[in-house]
Amino acid sequence: MKPKSTLDCRYFLKRLTLLITIIGLFSVIVAAQDQSQSQGKTEATITMSYFKNADMRRTAVALVKAKVNGKFAPVKNVKVNFYLENDKTQKLLEFVKTDNKGHATILLQNDLPLDDSLYFTIIAKIEADPLYEDAQEQIHYTDANIILSLNPHDTTRLVTAKVTELGKDGKELPVNGAEVKFYVQRLFGIMPASEDYAVSTDEKGEASFTFPKIIPGDTAGSYTVVARMEDNAQFGNVETKAPTSWGTVLAVEKDPFPRALWEPYAPLPLVMTISILFGGVWFVYFYLFFQIWKIKKDPIETAKS
Repeated sequence: MKPKSTLDCRYFLKRLTLLITIIGLFSVIVAAQDQSQSQGKTEATITMSYFKNADMRRTAVALVKAKVNGKFAPVKNVKVNFYLENDKTQKLLEFVKTDNKGHATILLQNDLPLDDSLYFTIIAKIEADPLYEDAQEQIHYTDANIILSLNPHDTTRLVTAKVTELGKDGKELPVNGAEVKFYVQRLFGIMPASEDYAVSTDEKGEASFTFPKIIPGDTAGSYTVVARMEDNAQFGNVETKAPTSWGTVLAVEKDPFPRALWEPYAPLPLVMTISILFGGVWFVYFYLFFQIWKIKKDPIETAKS
């Protein structure tokens, strides 16, 4: 007869083996379910951009695309979570759903926390979405400013854009080699000031550009100068604006809609002639209707007359 301690040890090993087997089977089932669920979701990607506008507003934009018929296309109503990373910890800022063009936009605070290199990090994530796989993207930029210098009465129409960044000592430092593009503000957007409208900054952080003399302005000859850094690897998209009166004066027509056959308003003699013709036709119609009404009302009196 075997000792009782040996039997207890064998019983314990059998129970332990059974427990390990059950845990392993459960893990396999859960992994299979997760894989089947992930296989039923559509692959998605996120592309991020950062904008610092002329009014000093900062925005981060996430463009979400999903695979449709083998190609990636923007998708709407996808929930995007935006996080701010600071000291390797992520803080949820806000969640935004994409619009019809696949964009999710968030307004950022001006005093973003910076790391030791004076950079800030914003992360966009798709998490636990019922239709799309998890995805994430981040932007990592430092702050920059553009200052425009121009004289509205300068006949040479010279504009100087100075690009600076904040140093570790808190002072503004010039940025060398940054490409600045110059535009003119229009009603529905901006247009390049000329064919060669991109200038790189020098060691002083300055980029100078001479505006053409044939740019049309408003009735006072005014338009708005726009200077931009676009998709800069260090600063993102940064712009500034300034008004000037360098444009050619827009001539206002005394009569923008003259009366003519090829204009919206026809000449008065033609209008009167057509009105008389149609009026005569309608007068005959009313006269005939009136006579028919008299016959129907009193046929005997009408016959006597």
